[in-house]
Amino acid sequence: MSDLVIPTIGSMKKAPARSEKPIVVDELVDDQVFAITDWADIRPSYTNRKRFNQAALEQLAANIKEVGIVQPILIRPVTPTADAPQHFEIVAGERRWRAGNIAELQRGPTMIRTLTDLQAREIQLLENLQREDPHPMEEAEGFQELMLNAGYTADRLVDKLKKSRSHIYGRLKLCALTTEVREKFLDNVISASTALLIARVPVPALQIKALADISAPYQGTGEPMPYRAALRHIQERYTVDLTRALFKLSDATLLPLAGACTKCPKKTGNQPEVFGDIKSADVCTDPDCYAEKRMAHDTLTIAAASKTGVPVYEGAEGATIYRKNTYDRYSLFVMANSPLWVFDRNSPATQNQGNAATYLDGGLLPEPAWYVKHEGGEVTPFYDKAPIQKLLEDAGACETVEVHAARMADVRAMAEKKEAAANTPAKLAEMAKQRDERETAEKKEEVDELYRIELYKRLRARGANGFSLASLREFTKLVLIDRDLPDEALAGVYTFDTSSTESIHAYIDQAGLPDVQLLLVDMLLGDCLVSSGMGWFKKEEREAQETAIHAMARLEGIDPDAVRLQLEMESITLEDVQENQLGTIIAHASWRLNDLTKFIIAERPHLLNVLERAAKENGWQYAPGQVWLRADETSAPGVAHVAPEQSNDEDADDLADQINLAPQDDVAVIEPPAAVAIEPPEPEAKKPAPRTRKPKSPTKPAAWPWPTSATASPTTAKEAQ
Repeated sequence: MSDLVIPTIGSMKKAPARSEKPIVVDELVDDQVFAITDWADIRPSYTNRKRFNQAALEQLAANIKEVGIVQPILIRPVTPTADAPQHFEIVAGERRWRAGNIAELQRGPTMIRTLTDLQAREIQLLENLQREDPHPMEEAEGFQELMLNAGYTADRLVDKLKKSRSHIYGRLKLCALTTEVREKFLDNVISASTALLIARVPVPALQIKALADISAPYQGTGEPMPYRAALRHIQERYTVDLTRALFKLSDATLLPLAGACTKCPKKTGNQPEVFGDIKSADVCTDPDCYAEKRMAHDTLTIAAASKTGVPVYEGAEGATIYRKNTYDRYSLFVMANSPLWVFDRNSPATQNQGNAATYLDGGLLPEPAWYVKHEGGEVTPFYDKAPIQKLLEDAGACETVEVHAARMADVRAMAEKKEAAANTPAKLAEMAKQRDERETAEKKEEVDELYRIELYKRLRARGANGFSLASLREFTKLVLIDRDLPDEALAGVYTFDTSSTESIHAYIDQAGLPDVQLLLVDMLLGDCLVSSGMGWFKKEEREAQETAIHAMARLEGIDPDAVRLQLEMESITLEDVQENQLGTIIAHASWRLNDLTKFIIAERPHLLNVLERAAKENGWQYAPGQVWLRADETSAPGVAHVAPEQSNDEDADDLADQINLAPQDDVAVIEPPAAVAIEPPEPEAKKPAPRTRKPKSPTKPAAWPWPTSATASPTTAKEAQ
């Protein structure tokens, strides 16, 4: 905590009017001698400011190179030492001297004056304070030094520097900053206004904590806390509302070293120039001191309660009784800081604001009925509500029963008078007309409701055995108002224009019963087909639609699991097919048997045995002529020829010759067999382009290169010969 003693505000006179005339340093000294002095024989003062803007020095040096130094530097004679052999020391103008060194000047104009250390320091401080942009911390330290060492008062600083009193006191308050916070401030980590907020915290450790809080990234912005947020933070975390204090603010014996709160400089009302942005005069800026006083008060309170027999509740019992009697309008006990609205008949002037302590002097409070001791050691007194109510009535914060009844009678009379004045014959007639119209509309709505119910009952009875196609068409149009056709998911299914309501209506008007039924099902279940655009709030509806589709599919003889498996088998690439998947592909995507056979012959001939076995297990057999037949078929209608892909690769041509493939013009694509439960869409028959074939071998090979045993599985075309 700083040892700086700030003069009391009450002893200050009103600040004089501001003047634009700056202090001229030359006016502060007499008998000065002008000279051209060697730059090397001048040393800077160890008491002068230490921070200089290097960029500004460079600019000044460039200007000095052009026009030279216009205003001489004020120096004083000093005694040379081994560490500082120069004969002169700068009093004012060090910035020009530094810029002259950058400009490589050998000598420059000076004013030489014999001065004491105190005189020189006073001139330095006043000269620095008159700069255009002194750092607020340097300015504060300058004010403090003038007051401590040069005999200046706050009033003299106001008069000398032509600054406002609030400016002087605000800067002096910065001197209360700890060293760590000062360094951050000088490095411009925090602004002057934020630094002043921290300076109001009188405890050094709390200043450092407040600095960490304010400097931390604020709400994800990556920037320090802005001023308004910092102000709220300081007030909420590092100040205390003294109106809620349970001890007497004028008690100087409670904590002798701290004294009475009423005279403490840490109370906002005692330094309004420093705490001008805090509206209340009863705010303590030292929460640690307040906590010590509160603890001392609670200790004395418990000791006194034990002597007088007043109950003190603590632990679980204390927490329960505290909770039941806090902020409860119907409780028979209240606290000193219970809000005013828990009492009866609040005066309109209070607007239900404040608490009991706001309107009562602490000395007026009766003896507590009992206390609650909290886990932290704090003690909260509870009072009988009736005497506090009477005290508030005496203070004018609440009304007596008689006053309240009289006021309410006046309020009712005023309301009746206002109503009578407003109820002119024309107004009454208009009100009667509106009442009649409202009653007529209500009766009509009742009649219409009965009509709608009866009409729907008859319609429902007529449709008990099925509605007519015309009625279903109208119903489908009604559903279309809130539902859309899933034309995106069912692209290619609809053969009519779905881009407008009119075109859909035109189709419905001529659609047959099956088509109308399909449209209704499409609109009611189609929302779940496409995932895009489905909000989280429709999740339950979507799941219900999917469940309905699964149930209806099973009832119509469709296996949903088989459909999913078929799609998986259709989408898997031949290169990714595993040995254990051959049977599944043949069972659920038999139309791929042709391509699968070609691929295995060309790329994985060691799986020929597995392919043949899987085909036989699914009812296929290989017949001479490179055809697949159902087990119960012997003729061409059920055959599936193995058609090789067009290739210029000689090995592939050799392989085709070895397995005795039929000419391409005679090759057919495998059609889905009739016995398969899930029928995939029939692929288009594509006639491959003719290609030049190599002459066949004079020796006709076996019709199908099946190995005769597991050990004789061919792996290449030549091994199959």
